[in-house]
Amino acid sequence: MIVIFQCFGGTHTSVVAAFIYLGRLPRTRQPRLDEILALPYFDRAGRAEVGTLHYAGRNPGGNSVFILGSRHWGAEVRGQAAALLRLAASPMPKVAVIDCLPHVTLPVRLGGYISQRLGLTAIGRPWLAGEFSGIIPGSSSWWSSLNGIPPLIFCKVQEN
Repeated sequence: MIVIFQCFGGTHTSVVAAFIYLGRLPRTRQPRLDEILALPYFDRAGRAEVGTLHYAGRNPGGNSVFILGSRHWGAEVRGQAAALLRLAASPMPKVAVIDCLPHVTLPVRLGGYISQRLGLTAIGRPWLAGEFSGIIPGSSSWWSSLNGIPPLIFCKVQEN
């Protein structure tokens, strides 16, 4: 199976979700600010990269995991990415697209705007990482059912 974590910019919520899923962020304690800031792609994808699949790694089950930003074209970009991945692989794998956009909080949206749109990364990036480092293991839907796809409680899963 191929797993795609998708959100608006593909640089914050989907990145954190993908690396929690891959086990690159801790599941038994709150992630530290430096752990989030060190993630590949965290607050680094620009507007020109919308629709670009970023490889995040493989889970223990051998599934390839990707990160995707879709801006306002979420459904269209998700469908096209899934179709292209299926065509590129032989035999055709299942593709699970995890829509993280409904779970982007207002503080994350503001931090993303400050960092990405205004270009004030010195302010926006730490703000964003701080929002994600406040996730408490076990008490948040972020941490629920991350070993299986589906279900992922914090994101809507669309299997194609």
